[in-house]
Amino acid sequence: MNDNSKGGAEEDRQYLTQLVGQLAAKCPVGPKNPEMCPLYPVRKRRLSTRARWIESLEPEDLEFVVSYHKVCSKWQQAGRP
Repeated sequence: MNDNSKGGAEEDRQYLTQLVGQLAAKCPVGPKNPEMCPLYPVRKRRLSTRARWIESLEPEDLEFVVSYHKVCSKWQQAGRP
């Protein structure tokens, strides 16, 4: 992402927070909310609760959620469950 400066780290966090917010709103692969997804219970919450939860995540947790969804998306495109 960006360099390791404080400004770059903040930009990275903002980007990841926005991306996780989109992922928490709906599954990017299809219309369902798969139970195996780590965001399954989060998607059932009110928007304000989701936003607070996302804001509480550490940068490495935000990165995990994004990485998980990248891998899942590739698996789904390959026809795997």
